[in-house]
Amino acid sequence: MGGLEVLGPRQGRTLLIEGAAGGVGSVAVEITVAQGATVIGTASERNHEFLASLGAAPTYGAGLAERVATLAPSGVDIALDTASSGSLADLVTVVDDATRVSTIADHTNAPHLGVHLVNAENDSTLLTAAAELGQQVLYTPRIERIFALDEIADAHIHPGVSPHPRTVFDQDRVLGPGRGLDPVGLPM
Repeated sequence: MGGLEVLGPRQGRTLLIEGAAGGVGSVAVEITVAQGATVIGTASERNHEFLASLGAAPTYGAGLAERVATLAPSGVDIALDTASSGSLADLVTVVDDATRVSTIADHTNAPHLGVHLVNAENDSTLLTAAAELGQQVLYTPRIERIFALDEIADAHIHPGVSPHPRTVFDQDRVLGPGRGLDPVGLPM
């Protein structure tokens, strides 16, 4: 969630998330909605109901700036790209300031557009915050498939069947038989 952190506080702000129905995007939607942001999410029409269930206003198609202006007449404060769909320049146009845009996906265009390029990292503070939101039932990890640890290569190439995939490994092999994970993904 480092891509969100570089954008500053979210409470009371309007956030546009490109790729909002994907694994990372949907987590960003849930967390920022729980933090008090208004969220607009891009996703194909088949995912609009899912995004709405997370609290985002879904949108998709040509004319991003016009569609977003209809959903957020007062404008968009910050934007997060999780999809690398070629719309990073459009996100900068929508928020009118490259420093208020971050991407975790578009390593090619980020440097010349001047947006924040954030790589994934394991940050215990962010994971703890996500766990606390889970305990408050404000964030729900979704698990599509559980892989055994010796299937790690398969997990990395697994295309996902669900439109909202999250992949985890065999918890018995990782944590030990019977240890399991609680509902927010923390070891019991």
